[in-house]
Amino acid sequence: MNDRVYSRRFSEHPAFWVVCAAIVTVICIYIFFKINEAQPGGTAGVIWLMSCGAMTGLSYLARRTKRLHHAQLRRWTDRAGSLWLLFVLYSFFALLVLELAGLIMGREIMPVWAELAAAFALSAGLIALGVKQAHTIQTTKITIETEKLPPGEERLRIVQLTDLHLGPYTGVALLAQILRRVREAEPDMVVVTGDVADGRLEGRGREIAMFRRIRPRYGVYAVTGNHDYYDDIDRALDFMRRAGMRVLSTEAVCAGGIVVVGVDDRDHLREDKWGLSRSETVIVNTRSRFRDKFMLLLRHRPVVEIGTQGMFDLQLSGHTHGGQLFPLLSSRLFFRGHSRGFKKLQKGSMLYTSNGAGYVGPPVRLMAPPEIVVIDLVRR
Repeated sequence: MNDRVYSRRFSEHPAFWVVCAAIVTVICIYIFFKINEAQPGGTAGVIWLMSCGAMTGLSYLARRTKRLHHAQLRRWTDRAGSLWLLFVLYSFFALLVLELAGLIMGREIMPVWAELAAAFALSAGLIALGVKQAHTIQTTKITIETEKLPPGEERLRIVQLTDLHLGPYTGVALLAQILRRVREAEPDMVVVTGDVADGRLEGRGREIAMFRRIRPRYGVYAVTGNHDYYDDIDRALDFMRRAGMRVLSTEAVCAGGIVVVGVDDRDHLREDKWGLSRSETVIVNTRSRFRDKFMLLLRHRPVVEIGTQGMFDLQLSGHTHGGQLFPLLSSRLFFRGHSRGFKKLQKGSMLYTSNGAGYVGPPVRLMAPPEIVVIDLVRR
């Protein structure tokens, strides 16, 4: 898949809905036949099909039409529809596993009604676990030794936030928990690596006030992500600036004795002079100006251009959500770039790709817990 696919939300591609509708229809019919096998001639199968149609329609209504004008109604409609679809998928996978186990053992493991009950219970349990995990922010701590701290500075603490996805589907309760974790970390600097917005951000005075309570001594720096561009990039930038963030748009600043470089979301695809991309140009130019300073690179996507390795010391990225919905093959596993976690690159450069703190689609995370990242730069 190429980067053009991601120039807009997946839910805005007509083909996405056609493929999803086809898959969900096949799965719902398969489960319908299983229900009829367990209760021949009963009404349970018909109720199942009617529920599938209604709940699938809710998701489409919330995401692809403007018929729901009330923000709260749209939010809960979207959540109900997306959670139901996830329930259907997980139930289907559970039934397949039970069927496969029966084929391997050469006999029926349990009656059909028991298979259905087990599949539905497992699916509901996984979703409940995923909802809880999506709303339980963890703190990931990393310590990096360096000789590039300024004289007298023994430790510089940086907190990374990414993929907050504030919008009609994310409430202030989750943001309050995220920012409480940030305050508890007592950072010297906060960096935000994109996807602050996931929808229009008008009338967000409460969230702005919450952000402005974060006052690290060396400031808050941010770069844009792909979702910031989807609805209204100007409103997203206005929100970030009013929230106290300095947005770095393909530029570098000195703060806390280090150099912070921020590149726009698609700078690695924009050609600049000398055959370099825009992000390569700013990285190379900044390293030539500040040879002895620690360079922190902020980039939303975990893309590392080969020619820049060794130019920066640490890159912080997000974008992937860590997969978010294990074991589903989330689209975020196919993005160009590196997977989640800490990586040592060539020539001394390092990369950390965060799972992010928010979510897209259903409010569920499995095997990809939301996080803020605390990076301590300490003198070697």
